[in-house]
Amino acid sequence: MKYFFLLLHVLLLILLPPTAAAITVEAIGQAPYSRQDPGLSRQQALQRAMEQASIQAASWLSGTRQARNGMLDIDTVRLRSMGKVSNVRVIDEKVQGGQISLTILADVDVGAECHDSRRETAYRKSLAFTHFPLEQPADANDGALHEIQQGMATLLAYQLRQSSTFNALDAGHLNIIGTPTQAPVRLLPEGTLTTLLHDSEQHRVQYLVSGVIRSLAAHHAPGPQQPNVLVDLYRQHAPEHGYHQRDFVLDLFIHDAFTGSLVHQQRYHMTADWNADSHDKVGFGTPRFWQQPFGQQLRAVIRTVSNDIQQQLICEPFTARITRTRDKTVWIGAGSLDGLKTGDRLSVYRRLTHYDSQMRPEYELINTEHSLTLTRVQPTQARGTLDAASETLNIQQDDIVIAH
Repeated sequence: MKYFFLLLHVLLLILLPPTAAAITVEAIGQAPYSRQDPGLSRQQALQRAMEQASIQAASWLSGTRQARNGMLDIDTVRLRSMGKVSNVRVIDEKVQGGQISLTILADVDVGAECHDSRRETAYRKSLAFTHFPLEQPADANDGALHEIQQGMATLLAYQLRQSSTFNALDAGHLNIIGTPTQAPVRLLPEGTLTTLLHDSEQHRVQYLVSGVIRSLAAHHAPGPQQPNVLVDLYRQHAPEHGYHQRDFVLDLFIHDAFTGSLVHQQRYHMTADWNADSHDKVGFGTPRFWQQPFGQQLRAVIRTVSNDIQQQLICEPFTARITRTRDKTVWIGAGSLDGLKTGDRLSVYRRLTHYDSQMRPEYELINTEHSLTLTRVQPTQARGTLDAASETLNIQQDDIVIAH
């Protein structure tokens, strides 16, 4: 009878429609505890708890449960997909024997997978994290956190590389935001509003990720006056006044670099305690910064942003640029490091350029209904054969191929 139910669950996995199923899961995550960086320890435990929640949800749907040392494991059935974890609530936290343990409740959506949701078959899409300007630069004066504008790109690129197959580049020195107060909308000289990025293709990545830090404001206004011991003691023991808290509000933008189109935007808002003296130059990303409750909570926001980007782009098609053509042979600017293999077939698209009234280029992708079969793949480039001469199809440099 148990084999009948196991078979029934497997059949349900195959026959269920591709819409996601949401379930609430309780899971435990553990990590070594470091007194020097408790925030990092907590982040690692939370990440492992979320991974266990995803595994348990997928395991519940697949009908297999294997418990080993108190942690769920999967042996007999290869899971079709891992779920998207959201609405995470920490219900228990303890430190014992050099380990921190977190118990969470989380909602997990388990849906249909795509080609790139599995590491063994995924193509490595490239994206660049650019500058994150402050809408109000004075917000960073408290704690001397101005480096957050470039440091966010570094942290997000690292997080995404660690947790996904994306080739995430740190381009924090590159500011593609026009006026932060208006972003992602830009006012063109003739008065037209647009969200398009011009010249985005020159950066040689598939996506450009930017954003504006709308607020980094403390809930109190630090002034030049000398510290008052009595006032400081009162504020320290009256946390209900929210004196020590500060905000972090981020608007995130993702642009398709081949067309310049805005494909996704999302807002993140966090409020946490900032206990450093207002005249203390803590600095962004320093050990003292991460020891602050504000820094610890920001780690969780960075992980959330990284997860959201992955969920948003994971099933988007892989795209590469054509670098050279000769008769039926075509070379592209991607190779084995991007997950390409000999025999892969890629759809060929022409990239048509249109010009607006101010002679600014805008791009349109046209499917030629022809494919390129890869015959030789090197680490950073590949070549293949078309089923017709490139001249006949008018295929040329800077056209693109797409793996659907």
